[in-house]
Amino acid sequence: MKILITADLHYDVRRSRAPAEELAGRVGDMRADALVLLGDSAGADLDVLRQCLRMFADFPGRKLLVPGNHCLWCHREETSLQRYEQLIPAAAKEEGFSVLDHEPAILGDTALVGSIGWYDYSLREESLNIPIEFYREKISPGAAKYYGGYDELLAKYADVLGERQYALGARWMDGWRCRLGMTDEEFLRRLLDTLETQLTDCAVRAERVIVFLHHLPYATLVPKNRPDHFAFAAAYMGSERLGELLLRYEKITDVYCAHSHWPGRIRVGNMNVVNIGSTYRWKNLEILEV
Repeated sequence: MKILITADLHYDVRRSRAPAEELAGRVGDMRADALVLLGDSAGADLDVLRQCLRMFADFPGRKLLVPGNHCLWCHREETSLQRYEQLIPAAAKEEGFSVLDHEPAILGDTALVGSIGWYDYSLREESLNIPIEFYREKISPGAAKYYGGYDELLAKYADVLGERQYALGARWMDGWRCRLGMTDEEFLRRLLDTLETQLTDCAVRAERVIVFLHHLPYATLVPKNRPDHFAFAAAYMGSERLGELLLRYEKITDVYCAHSHWPGRIRVGNMNVVNIGSTYRWKNLEILEV
């Protein structure tokens, strides 16, 4: 069995369209049993998501989708939870895809299980010495001071904030584009509960389990020694709790993730863990032969 995996096509971003189309052309010429798009295929515009998925119309195998955080960016009349649970699955179905988060796939003796995953700031860069409340607000101290509206938060931590923190002007745009109706930690717990149920079920039904996550399950996949504005984003790359859950299942042999736009390959327990590493200008295609 052959599985094609790619991620972060970002078809709503102009500089990302041509490389996404080039990759889709290559996929159309290949024969495989399944194709997995591993998050951030597009942003808030569902029509653009449909256009992205439509590029793979000629692919003859199973077509599977995992949403990314950009996919949960929503319009005023929507919530991110509605997008995740209803709107994205409906749009995917129109284009011949199914969403792995809600419907694991069994191919022969192999189960494909997926989740967007999420973050709880456990992967944050501790050396930045930024209080966790800033991560919950998705804004760095320097940006909080610049944009205003965070006087109480800045005053609360005035004794621990210094030149380095105030020099850091970064925001995580999920804070302005996502509306989950719950905290990041609560959303992650909800996702972990679903993923655990699916993994437990598939471990009984299949001899081998392959997991597909948009967010990162291990800190060793987070890029190191990067400028502070990139290091701030580490808090939103994923969660240690994802990785802890995966280690409980002996039948998981391979894990694929994305999101950071930074390729990586590590071995954790019995699992090969691969970060796809697509960027806005270059798209990677992984091929897994089982």
